[in-house]
Amino acid sequence: MRLSRLIFLLLGAWVLIVACALATAQQLPDAPAAQSSGQKATPTKPAGPPPPPQKPAAQEAPQNSADQTAPAKDKVEFIPASAERHYRQGVQYERGGDVGNAITEYKDAIKDYPDYFEAYCNLGRLYLDKRGYAEAIKEFKEAVRVKPNNADAHNNLGMALKRNGDLTGAFAEYKQAVQLNPKMATAQNNLANLLYAKHDFAGAIRHYHAALEIEPKSAQTRMNLGSALDDVGKSDEAIAEYKEALKLDPKNASIHYNLSIVYQKKKDIPAAIAELKDAARLAPDWPTPHIMLTNLLKDSDPKAAIDECMVADGLTQDAKLHNQCLELEKKVQ
Repeated sequence: MRLSRLIFLLLGAWVLIVACALATAQQLPDAPAAQSSGQKATPTKPAGPPPPPQKPAAQEAPQNSADQTAPAKDKVEFIPASAERHYRQGVQYERGGDVGNAITEYKDAIKDYPDYFEAYCNLGRLYLDKRGYAEAIKEFKEAVRVKPNNADAHNNLGMALKRNGDLTGAFAEYKQAVQLNPKMATAQNNLANLLYAKHDFAGAIRHYHAALEIEPKSAQTRMNLGSALDDVGKSDEAIAEYKEALKLDPKNASIHYNLSIVYQKKKDIPAAIAELKDAARLAPDWPTPHIMLTNLLKDSDPKAAIDECMVADGLTQDAKLHNQCLELEKKVQ
């Protein structure tokens, strides 16, 4: 049985998109996905029935929201009053949840002032929320044009490119963001996630460490670091990172699940079972821990294995799993 591990390389893991460090721009997660059982996890959102929404890591929280006042700009800008009015109206619409009119106002602001960096950032973020990745890329590229030395803009463009499937372009933008601002934890984490996906585990570990030097209380980053360490055979260090992550976020089912994977590799089955039970308790609608418990318990505790199998069967539409449950019941009778 191959083991699947969840990596949030920041939605239920973390890679992040920063919001151009502006008052109305929001920081968004570049979320890695967890794989279904039988595959090794890669930086993306959980595939199949996922665990319940994870608490966002500190870096995932909106850095700048639409109701904040814009900070001082890098240089003196003379923004036409009409553009400023459209921008402020867009902020108000966004605060009220009216995304359509917010987009219209931000576009009108740009018509009146084509170098309106904040408006480009906000448009890109809103399009990214709507999964309009091509539109988001266009707006973030304009933000980079206006402020080519802004690390947040490069990080956001990298996020949009990644979501659109352009990993090479995303890698270049994340790398540029890190070069411009080595203290940006989100960019360090995003770059680490892409390196992990490329199986450059040493590079991933290096950038995860860099992110943690900046944001040491990120449970998601510690979980990702633990996964990368496990992949290079440093299981004891991986366990230590997972345990640190659990101290920060003890109700995170994914961390318990990942920790169980390492314990299984070390043949510490009791510890693996304990972690899987915690994962199942914290994410009752997630079938994978129940499936794994079924396999681990079927020889030592067949009745408990049947219970786990029946729970998983009720959460999936998997005919093979259903048949496995029936076979287990026959053996116990």
